Amino acid sequence: MNLETLDPAALRAAVVHQPGLQIHGDALVLSVSVSRKVRLPNGSTTTELLEEKLPLQELRSTAERSALADYDRPQTQTQVWRIDPAALPRLQALRTKALGWKATDDGQRELGLGLELAGCQKGGGKTRAVTTLMRFTERGEYIPIVRNMDLAETMPAAELKKRFPDCPAD
Repeated sequence: MNLETLDPAALRAAVVHQPGLQIHGDALVLSVSVSRKVRLPNGSTTTELLEEKLPLQELRSTAERSALADYDRPQTQTQVWRIDPAALPRLQALRTKALGWKATDDGQRELGLGLELAGCQKGGGKTRAVTTLMRFTERGEYIPIVRNMDLAETMPAAELKKRFPDCPAD
């Protein structure tokens, strides 16, 4: 992925999970970071970091989900999100600033993307395995980021309970 050619409006995030796990809420964000090493006058280096946490908007259309048909199984659900259009200017500002670094140095950059999920668990379910995928271009393929990772492996138990409490009874 190249920050210079990335089309933020085409970026998609998808999660495949069991039906007992519901993913939703205002806490869904895509974290985007760009960092670089900067040499200080005394010869040491420090890391400069730009970061944005961008809210996501779920897309439910068949057209959006069709590219993920291979992941559809009776025991899974697939959800697709895009960056909330209102947040796109924040991503563009981060991108402009990071690309501006080229004028001051030619050092290596690191681009980081993270998907922060939230929701609830039905019936005290213990199956919290998720597969996350991202698509970087409008006609591109979804690239798996993690496969069948238990959310319990990604955060402390207290944070997991906070982000995925039991779902309210219907």
